Amino acid sequence: MAVTTTAEERDVLYSLISRRRSVRQFSDAPIDQQALIRILNCAQGVTGSDGKRGVPSAHALYPLGLVVVARCVQDVAPASYVFDPERTCLDRLASAPAAGSLLSVSLADDLWLETSAAVIVITADYASALQHFCDQQADGLRGARYVDVEAGAVAQNLYLATLVENLGGVLVMGVDDAALAKQLGLPAEHQPVALFCLGQY
Repeated sequence: MAVTTTAEERDVLYSLISRRRSVRQFSDAPIDQQALIRILNCAQGVTGSDGKRGVPSAHALYPLGLVVVARCVQDVAPASYVFDPERTCLDRLASAPAAGSLLSVSLADDLWLETSAAVIVITADYASALQHFCDQQADGLRGARYVDVEAGAVAQNLYLATLVENLGGVLVMGVDDAALAKQLGLPAEHQPVALFCLGQY
């Protein structure tokens, strides 16, 4: 089915892409809870009655998940939460990580891991993707490529939605995955892929 796009819609999209930048300096101001939910929904929310989402996923497997470390979000207690794309809400996962703990798993001096109002952790069930696509490549690793490309689409949606909400964000990939997963208490089947720091600036 063809989709018609207006000139105004095209201009808005091109303007957003041209203005996309990484922001690493954040203020102490809280972010709005509904703005956070809208951003998460753009990244992984269900967008149609067929269950499809706002990012492409090979075979509609959707192996990604989003965990939010909320520090300074209006009407949200500091803690770690799992985003439920079906219900468009946050479910508490664990207590908030101790101050400095995210920086301790960084492979660089990424201070924004501690100064942002929230950190969105993109996670992936690599095992299910590898199993699902194991016959597509001799070494059985094709599923990892699909996961990584899908995570990139999620990251771009996070950037653009953050810009629309007049917030700043930056993608971080230099972390010790195993240490981060342990700190956040991630389900065993999910591994961290990237983090997106979000806040006022």
